[in-house]
Amino acid sequence: MESIFDFLTSLTYTAFNIFWVVVAVLWVKSIFVITPQQHARVLETFGRYSGYRSAGLSIKLPWPLQIARRAFSLQTKQIALQLGVKSRDNAFVTMPISLQYRVTPSQIKAAFYELHNPEEQIESYVATEARAVAATKTFDQLYTDRDEFTRTVRESLDEAMHDYGYEIRAVLIDDPRPTAEMVSAFNEVLSSQRRLEAAQNDGEAEKIKRTKSAEASAMAMAITARGIAESRSIIAEGNAKALAAFREDTTLTDEDAMAFMMEINRLEALRDAAANGGRTVLVTGDGQSAALEAKALLAGLAGDAGIRSAPAPAAGPTPTLAVAQDAGANGRSGRHSEKGGDKEGEKKE
Repeated sequence: MESIFDFLTSLTYTAFNIFWVVVAVLWVKSIFVITPQQHARVLETFGRYSGYRSAGLSIKLPWPLQIARRAFSLQTKQIALQLGVKSRDNAFVTMPISLQYRVTPSQIKAAFYELHNPEEQIESYVATEARAVAATKTFDQLYTDRDEFTRTVRESLDEAMHDYGYEIRAVLIDDPRPTAEMVSAFNEVLSSQRRLEAAQNDGEAEKIKRTKSAEASAMAMAITARGIAESRSIIAEGNAKALAAFREDTTLTDEDAMAFMMEINRLEALRDAAANGGRTVLVTGDGQSAALEAKALLAGLAGDAGIRSAPAPAAGPTPTLAVAQDAGANGRSGRHSEKGGDKEGEKKE
């Protein structure tokens, strides 16, 4: 019986010793602090901040005098957001924003104690600052001024988060993503602008075409006019020579010669008009009317050119062409009759 009691006493003593050994080991172990790389461990003495330990092996006061809190990461972290914003011109777009931040090594105490949920609270600050900046810019400026947008958001966030022990390393903003309705409206506007530009280009092309055509027509008309003027000058010169020849070689008066030339012109005009067929030519007047027109023309020119005029021919329906042919065929008899008349006049005197 005594042996059993001794055995139980010995077992109890051994267990008690083992317990104190374990406690002693754990108590000694609490003196050492192992901190991973790019991390820090905050030390609290009786629940109050008393410093931190960097990466590696370090010592502290044993528990419960001093405790080491969980490892606190000093690595750069990233937050990705799909943030809906409203521009100054009331356009609603989604801004893809990526934020990189880390704990400031000199402000580990603030970073550990100031913010309960750092990532969520930083997201709130990013959303507030990004919406405030976007409200000052138009939809187009959100695309064209992304660098300025990024710099403004980063500076505002860095200033706001500095007191909390965080440093904003970078703010990356991708192209804004408009809604499907805005994309459709924007494409329609672009299409309208392209159609307007195409219409303007077509109008300018048509304007240039018509301008060049008008210039070409004007040049052609000028050349034609010069040709007509030269041809008329040549015709007038030829007619003048023909009239002079008639006056020298025949007994025709200037009025008869002019009537003859006008009749020739009339017949040539009729010939040219009926050259290709399919036309109806109406001939008005007769030789006498042509002679009267010639007389009126000569009378108007008599004062300046000194052209002699003869008495008007006897009225009658004799065509100018017939007169011209008779005058050409009987020129000799006409001259004889003129000489006979002179002789009779001498006898009468």
